[in-house]
Amino acid sequence: MRKILVLILLTVTLPLFVRAQDVQELSLKKAIEYAVEHNKQLQSSRKDIDLYRQKVRESVSQGLPQINGKLDYSTNFGYKMSFGQGGTIKMKDQSNAKVTASQLIFSGQWILGIQTSKIAERLASQQVGITELDIKENICNTYYAILVSERLRDIVRQNLENMDQIYEHTQNMYNAGTVEITDVDQIRITVGQLKNSLSSIERNVEVSYNLLRLQLGLQAESPVKLTESLDYFLKQEDFVKLGVKKFEIDNNPEYQLSQTQEDLSKKMVGLQKWTYAPTISGTYSYNYKLLKPDFDMSPKHSAGLTMDIPIFSGLQRKALLEQAKIELEQSSLNKSLLEDQLYVNEKQYKYELKNATDNFFLQRDNIQVAKRVLENMQRKYEYGAVSSLDLTQANNNYLEAENNYTNACLTLLQAELQLERLYNELSY
Repeated sequence: MRKILVLILLTVTLPLFVRAQDVQELSLKKAIEYAVEHNKQLQSSRKDIDLYRQKVRESVSQGLPQINGKLDYSTNFGYKMSFGQGGTIKMKDQSNAKVTASQLIFSGQWILGIQTSKIAERLASQQVGITELDIKENICNTYYAILVSERLRDIVRQNLENMDQIYEHTQNMYNAGTVEITDVDQIRITVGQLKNSLSSIERNVEVSYNLLRLQLGLQAESPVKLTESLDYFLKQEDFVKLGVKKFEIDNNPEYQLSQTQEDLSKKMVGLQKWTYAPTISGTYSYNYKLLKPDFDMSPKHSAGLTMDIPIFSGLQRKALLEQAKIELEQSSLNKSLLEDQLYVNEKQYKYELKNATDNFFLQRDNIQVAKRVLENMQRKYEYGAVSSLDLTQANNNYLEAENNYTNACLTLLQAELQLERLYNELSY
């Protein structure tokens, strides 16, 4: 019986365990697509579009026919009205069923209100687009940060393996009496520093993976594997094309948003102007007497037209109109300011991209030189031609060159990314 229970338990839990260990393999494009679909911040932003879509329907419905029904009943508890000399009239109970239909015939505010609601919906859609663009940019930055950290981790790990071998070789030389204990200590300290550096980098890598999981909308500790290498993105050399590309400001999402905000402010001015205009509406009523008195003069059918004419509101309408005009001026100034800022940003980003490109090529050449110097020092050290201090200095120079190159790679990719973000061309 116990064996059967164990078998059932394994049958139920094993598939769950296997699924839990599935690794999410992600290219940058796949990571972005996954985030666009599952990122919780983006999902919340998309609800704004649905919200404003319903507000448009609300605005439209105000101009559609409105039909209401009413059913009432009243009683006077058999009260009799006396006319003197014994003459009385008994007040009968009354009950009415009434249907009223009303229709807005003309209202400038209603027409402009629909247009304003549609612009607000477009504004919400553009804001969602900007949020989506921010998510894509954040995914790219985190993806790049992981790649450069993993590259540096692999470099330090390989270097640690080499220094371990050198440390063992130095220990053997000391045992043979060919070097001093200070040489052993020097290499040992270098090995210890490399181990600390490796542990720190590994922690940074895990932190970056946790950030990526959060951005993707994955659960914590979900296994993730990046399928593209750092060299893959560096070989694209899109930064060369971006450096000479012309900036089309109308394609920038923030500028598009400012244009829509200006359009919305214009409609709000028009909306306030229409508060001075009359509103015309019509009504129709059908009244059916379920219980009626003996003498009843009320008609079953009735209809009417109503014109509401605003005359004086204590200057409230004028104040609201002036507020809308001021807000329109602010929107226009903000759009003009944003335009100036975007052109300044473009020049700054291109300047940063040029500097990052030059530094990238410089640091790439530098690590080749530092690597050759280190390999030369290692050979000389094995033959006793240089001291352990010279070797550790060369090793430190090489690691510094690798670190500088790694930082240059990340700076270059980030400079490229912020210019693509400005151009609205995150095309991964």
